[in-house]
Amino acid sequence: MQAALRAETSPSFQADAVAVLDGPESLLKVFACNALARRAGVAAGMTKAQAEVSPQVSLRRRVVAQEQAAHAALLECGHGSSPRIESSCPGTVIVDLTGAERLLGTAEEIGRQLAGRAAACGLMVNVGLAGNPDSALHAARGFAGIAVIAPGQEASRLSRLPVEILQPDAEILDTLESWGIRDFKSLAALPEIPLTQRLGQYGLHLQRLAKGEVRRELVAAELPQVFQESMELDEPVDLLEPLAFVLNRLLEQLMARLLERALATDHARVSLELEIHYDRQVKADDLQELASPMHERTLKLPTPTQDAKILLKLLQLDLEANPPRGPVKRVTVEVFAARLRLGQAGLFQPLSPEPAKLEITLARLRAVVGEQDEDGRGCVGFPRVLDSHKPDSFQMLPSMPERDARKSARAGKQMQRSFDSGPPFSRPSAQDDKTPRLAMRRFRPPIAALVELAGDAPRTIIFSGMRAKVRNASGPWRVSGDWWNQSEQWQRDEWDVEISAEGGVGVYRMFREVRSGKWFVEGMYD
Repeated sequence: MQAALRAETSPSFQADAVAVLDGPESLLKVFACNALARRAGVAAGMTKAQAEVSPQVSLRRRVVAQEQAAHAALLECGHGSSPRIESSCPGTVIVDLTGAERLLGTAEEIGRQLAGRAAACGLMVNVGLAGNPDSALHAARGFAGIAVIAPGQEASRLSRLPVEILQPDAEILDTLESWGIRDFKSLAALPEIPLTQRLGQYGLHLQRLAKGEVRRELVAAELPQVFQESMELDEPVDLLEPLAFVLNRLLEQLMARLLERALATDHARVSLELEIHYDRQVKADDLQELASPMHERTLKLPTPTQDAKILLKLLQLDLEANPPRGPVKRVTVEVFAARLRLGQAGLFQPLSPEPAKLEITLARLRAVVGEQDEDGRGCVGFPRVLDSHKPDSFQMLPSMPERDARKSARAGKQMQRSFDSGPPFSRPSAQDDKTPRLAMRRFRPPIAALVELAGDAPRTIIFSGMRAKVRNASGPWRVSGDWWNQSEQWQRDEWDVEISAEGGVGVYRMFREVRSGKWFVEGMYD
């Protein structure tokens, strides 16, 4: 029941009547229900039609993945108090707290800490503390809240519990019922030899459990390596705002699990199961696009984070740019664990924003300008010049390379040393001040142009809705590169031209691609 509701804020486990259905679609039956649903007349084993008679009862489908995620969260809560834990059965975890009193406090304080960790993961638990594992297990199953049993008082404290808590075989339980044995006290009072003659060693083991005398070592459990939460929606969602509400709830649970193990994440994956009606698609193209009912998106962060709000904002921006093709009926979020990387900024390094906030800013820019340009390069990121003479030969990286970051730090240190040793720059001479300089303002991308030639030189240029005559032309200069790569080979002739236009005279840089013969205006001189 709690596994089905822990991803939701409403309905709640205590305040609303809820029942969980399981089985084939044609024969769904009530698998579990809470106390409010039982008061409304719903019981385990009822069919879906019988349960729907009570309108105040909310029905949910059983999802095994949700139960596995809830049990994994419970294991992580126990691991926060001790590295020695045992996974007895789904929904039950035994923790070895030997010697933990010095670090964590009294038994009551430890119990409250365990319950608080579970509540942070969306689970309400019963906690039993005793001198041996099985007595603690039976106390947690039999008493609500936090139950502490002092050493030597196991038999007296457990005496009022029913024998069903021992979970014996059905045949053994029927035998004990026929004998009138209904609680731990009655079972513990039976003579050992006649009990062993009738029920064997298994019956004797049950009696020792009822007395709290069993001593054993824990069977260590491995912590789950997969951090995944899912939620199946009652009604398909086709708007981003309610979908973000669901994502926020799942991310908060995942971050709580990571925090219990002092981990973070730099890689998240969201899988949205869509509701697609193939019979309503009238176009063949639509059927091809909707062949997969899943919509998956992956986020990779430059640095690990434990902030659910950061991941939520990045997912919102990503889904706005890449919306699903239909209503969403199930949401699954998986994060991959990573170690937190701690670093200290140097005194001579330039100031930079927090990595998480910078990633959100970059995601917002990608949503505005797009992911890639017409040349297949990323539009947002850290530019890096390629080892080529080709103009505009660069690429955009999602994060600054570590080598470039070291160069930036070294440059900062060199600048600081130059400041310490005196002014590094001398005042330019009067002759340098009189030397005219031109700066070229590049057009990105270059502007396509139509050119009329006089011989080999341009005579008239038409670009950006303007027709201008060429007064002076200088060129051509043949520039080429990548001749060893047939697919990326480039070659062009460059010209500097002075044209007369309506606003006066202008000087521009032009080039002609040799392979295509097309003309472009690359920039203008200021």
